[in-house]
Amino acid sequence: MDNLLLALNVVFPLMIMMILGYFLKKINFVDDHSLDVMNNLVFRVFMAILLFLNIYNVEIGDTLNISNIQLIVFAVVSLIIYILVLSFIVPLFVKDKQKCSAMIHGMFRANLVLFGIPITVSIYGEDSIGFVSLLSAVLVPVFNIAAVTLLEVYRGGKVSFKKVILGIISNPLIQAAALAIIFILIGIRIPDLILTPLESISKITTPLAFIILGASLKFGSLARNFKYLATVVIGKLIFFPVVVISIALLLGYRNNAIVALLGAAASPSAVASFTMSKAMGSDGDLAGEIVVTTSIVSMITIFLWVLVLKNLLFI
Repeated sequence: MDNLLLALNVVFPLMIMMILGYFLKKINFVDDHSLDVMNNLVFRVFMAILLFLNIYNVEIGDTLNISNIQLIVFAVVSLIIYILVLSFIVPLFVKDKQKCSAMIHGMFRANLVLFGIPITVSIYGEDSIGFVSLLSAVLVPVFNIAAVTLLEVYRGGKVSFKKVILGIISNPLIQAAALAIIFILIGIRIPDLILTPLESISKITTPLAFIILGASLKFGSLARNFKYLATVVIGKLIFFPVVVISIALLLGYRNNAIVALLGAAASPSAVASFTMSKAMGSDGDLAGEIVVTTSIVSMITIFLWVLVLKNLLFI
């Protein structure tokens, strides 16, 4: 019963926030324009501050040990292999290049900062988020490089090294992570007069982001793309997490490390995958539906993941 309650405590607050957002949109309390503005604000300001503080507060000596470095390498290698496998298999069955690129993009790009950190906090508390924050700082650039390369190739363009670099350095999350690492390396300490309001602002991130996500849910044309969406859900929320978590368990990882990997592997598709797909000639409608579908189904799959892993004493 305790494990069931823990699993519910992980996903239920997130689900309630999404339901609230959906309800607010239904009663026209917010519209598409205000959602776009708020989503941009969350991504560029609140989420960046949250990631900065999480990395800034990391005890480097405790977090950057050999085991954690090996786990980060494992996560990156697993992601790259998964992207390559998807790039080979999906085109065999999906001939429409726009849909194909949207599916591949949606299956590998995870909402790690938005989902991974709250999951970790729910299970192990605020003091446990150092590693998942560092993992986010490493994986976010990988997501960006892979996304730009994939979408450029599928729209028939030439992959520009300059465009990839600009895409990376202009990402607010990457900028925030890099700045936090610089502060740690140089030894810059932020005075409490500034740190306290920053910490208060960072607490806005998760509730507001999930409310916006819920308000952005649209179910109009899901049936038309059902077979594509079902494929993405199976690949994104079941197949990839099963493989990654199973290998990590066989390698001896447990507890916080497994939860961090769960956040990276089992999180739904990032909202940014919709924005980028639309801007780079992919199937924007399908990309948006992938975000919606994986976000909803992940409430069930993450609940089951936490319940099973807790019952087996792996977390």
